[in-house]
Amino acid sequence: MEMNQQHNEGNESFVALMNGVAGDGTATLPNDGEQSMSIPARELFAAIEADSGLLPVNSSNTNEKRKRRLQRLTGKQSEVLEGFFSICGHPDDGQKRHLSETTGLGLDQVKFWFQNKRTQVKTMCWKEENYKLSVENEILRDENRRVKIAHCTAICLTCRNSSVQNQLAVEMERLMGQSEWLQQEIARSNGTPPAANLAFQLNSSADYVFSGQHDQQMIAELAKNAMHALIILAESHVALWFPVPGCSYEVLNKMMAYDQAYPGDNSANAIGFKTEATRAVSMVMMDYKSVVDFLMDPYNYRTFFPEVISGAVTNRIYTWPTSDGYNGVIQLMTVEMMFPSPLVPARKCTFLRYCNVLNEGLVVVIDVSLDDGSIFSKCRKMPSGFLIQSIRPNSCKVTAIEHVLVDDTGVHELYQPCMNGLVFGARRWVATMARQSARMRDVHHNKTAPQVSTKGRKNLMKLADDLLASFAGGITATGGGTWTVVIGAGTEKDIRVAYRRTTEGSSSYNAILSVSASLRLPLPMRKTFDLLRNLTHRCKWDVLVHGSVVKEEVTIARGVGNDDTVTVLHCKRAGREDRGRTMILQNNGYDASGSFMVYSQIDSELMNTMVLSPSDLPPGRGGPSLYPTGFSLLPDVEAAQDSSGIALGEVGGTLMTMGFQIPVKLASGDRMYSRSAASAIRLMTDTIALVKKTLMNEHSGIYGVSPEKREVRVQIKIKNMRRGFIGSDHPASPRIC
Repeated sequence: MEMNQQHNEGNESFVALMNGVAGDGTATLPNDGEQSMSIPARELFAAIEADSGLLPVNSSNTNEKRKRRLQRLTGKQSEVLEGFFSICGHPDDGQKRHLSETTGLGLDQVKFWFQNKRTQVKTMCWKEENYKLSVENEILRDENRRVKIAHCTAICLTCRNSSVQNQLAVEMERLMGQSEWLQQEIARSNGTPPAANLAFQLNSSADYVFSGQHDQQMIAELAKNAMHALIILAESHVALWFPVPGCSYEVLNKMMAYDQAYPGDNSANAIGFKTEATRAVSMVMMDYKSVVDFLMDPYNYRTFFPEVISGAVTNRIYTWPTSDGYNGVIQLMTVEMMFPSPLVPARKCTFLRYCNVLNEGLVVVIDVSLDDGSIFSKCRKMPSGFLIQSIRPNSCKVTAIEHVLVDDTGVHELYQPCMNGLVFGARRWVATMARQSARMRDVHHNKTAPQVSTKGRKNLMKLADDLLASFAGGITATGGGTWTVVIGAGTEKDIRVAYRRTTEGSSSYNAILSVSASLRLPLPMRKTFDLLRNLTHRCKWDVLVHGSVVKEEVTIARGVGNDDTVTVLHCKRAGREDRGRTMILQNNGYDASGSFMVYSQIDSELMNTMVLSPSDLPPGRGGPSLYPTGFSLLPDVEAAQDSSGIALGEVGGTLMTMGFQIPVKLASGDRMYSRSAASAIRLMTDTIALVKKTLMNEHSGIYGVSPEKREVRVQIKIKNMRRGFIGSDHPASPRIC
């Protein structure tokens, strides 16, 4: 009886405690008081109080532990650490002490922060690598399955299965095309004139080709022959192609295999045309049907490659699309391609585009020009295009071949070594496709920015693409003659100034002024890109944020890797309220075929307007008028040509193009005021000097060696590796940070 009574008293104390906590948040004792409680009940009550944090005196150690667990870095501390990590992920003891003094953290805190950050980055890289390996595994499994099926059906000649017959028919058609191509090779090697149906050969006269451009049968035959040639080039793994060391693309072997197959190309070289032929492969996060839709529609084609294509139009459609899609469609297109540098002129090319479905999930899109490039254009496409193979429902493998005959006499000598492979090569096409598809996927599926709706992210993504296209178009002065070059060739000593009339923006300004210049830096492109993106050093060179604190507000879209993002930055001057803040929309991407960082200032009201859906925009108000500013980077191939085995962009120099656009007012007669051009040139000269000074000083301060000495050390290490010094008894080359 006594034990039961004690047990009941303990239960009553527990119930009273729970009621007190559930009621007003304070624990109340029973009416009997604490003296009436038994020892087990009192111990239970004390344990519950300790667990609930209701003992202010005895739980001091618990509160201290909780405070230590909930400690977070301030925004300033995170900004300093993140900025330094983007440049150097393994600081030495001196750099750790400097960071500890700057941030107010202990040495162990700085040490463990960098360890955790490196682990986080490695985990993200492992996830990306695992995905790529899984996709490659799917490709190998599919190839293995096809080989097994081909092996089974090849020996079963009496099988009457319709699916097997269809596969045999497709295989026979491919073999017949390959046999026809081989017969043409034999005819060329024997000196016999080739067949007339291969109209894409260079020795076909322009009069013959254009006189037959209304012949549907001739156009269809031309497209099929080009398709067979493209398939052979895409599937060939010997002789015709050889890989470029340190790069992820291949160059056509013009000196031996291809010249023997197509001796007619020599006539092009005789009249000043050069051959550029590259092949590259990439994984695209998009189903193959959507990729075909972007390639075949002129508007989508231009928006899918914002920094590559300045204009695309369909001149004529020979075979119209059907309910099945673009299978069998043949159309004549004119495309203007650009590279964001005033030293590289734009290319305009007219060609046939033919889409054909080879198998389920395997599509080929072929480009081939009708003219010979000597009279009607300076760029002629040999059989080029894309081979698209479906891997998963939301991803595909794209093999791009870009093979052109071009007159590049207008290209500056600074960019001449980069023309065959990087500027207009296949690597740039597939890299842009992979970037755009990954961003589109991230906009629709990633929820890392819950404060921005999906419609708002789509609007900002489109605005970022338009910003990049406007930046590239203003530098190259393309767009159907809308830009007028006032002065300058586009070098550091001769800055280019161009303008175009506009009806957008404020009524006091009726034109947009574009200023650009290209120069060479002794820093590798990887280091240059990291230093420009670093928000800690942004206020040292950027005129827009001079004297301000720049922080990343939100990430709108993320592409391939951490260097490919569309972000919104928050720029605020010290001592000002939030209502005076300025927002910056930034679009940046990194690839060996061309990196960029383009941004524009936009106020908070316009940013909120773009976050709204198009149907919610205020009536009578269009999109905001943005004036892009930014950089375009390209690795100096000539300086890095001896760095075999090292990724392109990690060594050598960088070809950097700087550009900005500002609104101006024209004089009478659509002439520009001379003082406007002089002020723009002076501003660009000061900006170039400021950027170069900041990059050189920050590089030397972080890596502890000047760019010139670092480049010499890299060359010494490369020579030692070639001579076999590394790992031998000879002294190794100096250590490079």
